Amino acid sequence: MASGKEREELKKKTEEFNQDWTESFAFICNTDGLPTCLICHEKLAHNKKSNLERHFTTKHTQFAGKYPTCDARKNAVEELQKKKKTVKFHAK
Repeated sequence: MASGKEREELKKKTEEFNQDWTESFAFICNTDGLPTCLICHEKLAHNKKSNLERHFTTKHTQFAGKYPTCDARKNAVEELQKKKKTVKFHAK
């Protein structure tokens, strides 16, 4: 059984945004520390891989089919990130 300190460390680790999720599920971590979808801009409440994966596979099946996990998806996600930065820049 895990001690209190071990549980805290595990909880902190699971609450941190994993950068691999950006390429895998098209999510970024916003300034509040919440995962935000680059495709539909929806914010999720928790940094949990299962939540991000479920959102991506249920709401963005066409994107997943068009850009399978490889360089094509990586490039598509990078383009979405560039668009988000451009929109943010022009909104100021």
